[in-house]
Amino acid sequence: MNKRVDVVALIIAKEDEVLVERRRLDREIDPGAVTIPGGHIEEGETFEEACRRELREELGLECTRFRYLATYLHETPFEDQVTRYYVCENWTGSPEAVEAVEVFFIGRDEDGKLDFEIDRKALIGFYGHENVKKA
Repeated sequence: MNKRVDVVALIIAKEDEVLVERRRLDREIDPGAVTIPGGHIEEGETFEEACRRELREELGLECTRFRYLATYLHETPFEDQVTRYYVCENWTGSPEAVEAVEVFFIGRDEDGKLDFEIDRKALIGFYGHENVKKA
């Protein structure tokens, strides 16, 4: 049985699109995968603090308001990630690929570009329960 770790994933919407990233090929977990951005929660952090830190570190963005969406389990060969999805409802900045090969927006009907079922499930939940607002 793998070790369980807490992870946050961040849905950043602009008009009718959501930001995704292509992970670097040298990453130990899920190299080259197209995913919703996020990362591990550090010891002593709240989920919201982890969301703010990950946005700054990975994308160069700031967000003032987060809304919890869902939790899913992502099993990797190295660890089992308890992934909590949050929607960043008020973000500023221009997305940068700081820790990824690239970042780009995908449309509502492009969820097939995502490599993981949990990310696709999160987007279905996001689009099903929320009208996307312009950033």
